[in-house]
Amino acid sequence: MDPLSLQSHTAVYENGQVVLQGQPDWPSETKLLVLPVAAANQDHPLNGHVIVVGYGLVGRAVTELLDNASIPFTLLEQNPATVKTQRALGRSIIQGDAVNAKTLAEAGLHTAAVLALTIPNEEAVLQAITIARRLRPEIYIIARTNYSSMGMKAKQLGADDVIKAEQSVAIHFYQLLAGRLQSSIRTPEKDTAP
Repeated sequence: MDPLSLQSHTAVYENGQVVLQGQPDWPSETKLLVLPVAAANQDHPLNGHVIVVGYGLVGRAVTELLDNASIPFTLLEQNPATVKTQRALGRSIIQGDAVNAKTLAEAGLHTAAVLALTIPNEEAVLQAITIARRLRPEIYIIARTNYSSMGMKAKQLGADDVIKAEQSVAIHFYQLLAGRLQSSIRTPEKDTAP
């Protein structure tokens, strides 16, 4: 399995174990990252919908998670072809720019629980944080930046959490190389001579 591919499968936590629903095609001893989506006996942990800005790879991963958890969301996307396709699929999607207060309002900023800024344009992310925080001080904002320095600016402007691509890449490099080095480390053989 390609270590860079992301696959998600639905599972339920029962009697101290995570029980997968369905049969994933994973090799033996595949390592998993389990992320709880919602506690039992709750419709969902959010009081309001999620606004997902951008429908690239990151936006798709976020919306898949939200779909699996039955959490309502509205997409905000600039690409007209993507907007047309997603509308045809029945998705709630607004064509526009997240740095426009009117567009954010149209996406439901006044009732949203979360603003997920998944776009790679750091300047637009910083501007959207500023606008959203001014218009809706209590909204939870999670932002994507490419560099740690821009991540610090995003936090200063009011992002609650920031995913910094630079740090994520560093962590992934470390994990892959650590795993590779771990498998190549040999235990010295004991001297069997008398």
